[in-house]
Amino acid sequence: MDKMISSIYFDFESRSYSKIRKVAMFDFLQWTGFKRDVPPGTLIYAGEEKNFSPSISGYAYDEQGMVELSIENTEDIETQPGRTLFIHVQGVHKPALIKEFGHAFQFPPLALEDVMNTGQRPKQDWLDDETGFIVVKNVSIEDDELHNEQVSLFWRDDFVIVFSENQTDMFDGILSRIRKGKGRIRKGGTTYLVTAILDAIVDKHLSALGKLGEAAERLEADLLEKTTDDLLNQLYRIKRETILLRNTLVPVQDIFKKLLAEESETNEITLAYLRDVADHHMQAVEGTVALHDILKSMIDYQISLIGIRTNSVMQFLTIIATIFIPLTFIAGIYGMNFQYMPELQWRYGYFICIAVMAVLGISMFIYFIRKKML
Repeated sequence: MDKMISSIYFDFESRSYSKIRKVAMFDFLQWTGFKRDVPPGTLIYAGEEKNFSPSISGYAYDEQGMVELSIENTEDIETQPGRTLFIHVQGVHKPALIKEFGHAFQFPPLALEDVMNTGQRPKQDWLDDETGFIVVKNVSIEDDELHNEQVSLFWRDDFVIVFSENQTDMFDGILSRIRKGKGRIRKGGTTYLVTAILDAIVDKHLSALGKLGEAAERLEADLLEKTTDDLLNQLYRIKRETILLRNTLVPVQDIFKKLLAEESETNEITLAYLRDVADHHMQAVEGTVALHDILKSMIDYQISLIGIRTNSVMQFLTIIATIFIPLTFIAGIYGMNFQYMPELQWRYGYFICIAVMAVLGISMFIYFIRKKML
């Protein structure tokens, strides 16, 4: 499942972006060291090549209702007193757009750099006394292969801005709840909205874990019937996807720890919701670890079976060789070219020799069968 990816670098002389040859690399290592020798805060997109233009969706809501905003650039974005502003940017591969948001909302360059680096480790920071920042990974399973995209969030008391690496509908459920006024999402403010976004992402994590678990269960049933190279390759691939999912989920624990540590800044309803989401995430982490252990035991079992089969073949060949050792010894004696060997001149010598060899071979064969060695 190693992906072929197009790397982009910034040419400081021509002030333009260029493509480097495509390279194959592990997902979690694909952008390691990519921005070497580049000043911190330089906005360079590090990710898979995209063939769509970024889009901006905006929504303003309060307890009375929601208004969908028409936004073409950051100049169209205005916070509205008493309303929560939810901005969703789909596509982070245009540095100019990300830079506009940085200027409009005074986001620090290092945070914007993290938005454009799709290999960024999940984390949560407070950029200042009012601005929170989160980087997480949204995951999905297609054809038993794990696909992840980076999601970055900025929020203050009056707005939440989400940057997603790809075009996605993962927030449709949240928008539907806001439109219909279901639950407490209209009353909860930005912290509640951030928690709802994290909830949607954790649900994706649980869904991906469930699909990997189903694939592992099907594979286990097939392996019990017959072991083939293709099934073993599938087993290895599912284990690899599980490791990647675990590496995606584990760092998110620190995000929830930091958010839950801000109890004094969070109302009781939102805090209870956040704890529930954190519990779901812990369930996903524990499930991923358990699935990894199961897959590891399946691989160990297959290795043991291969060893047992190999030992059985070697045992069979050893027994056959053992049976033929005395027969070869007898044949070797009478195959020597001595002039005086009385048995060679005896009329029935050949038949007696064959009979002795047959009786000896059959006796040893019966002995090995009774000892359950054959």
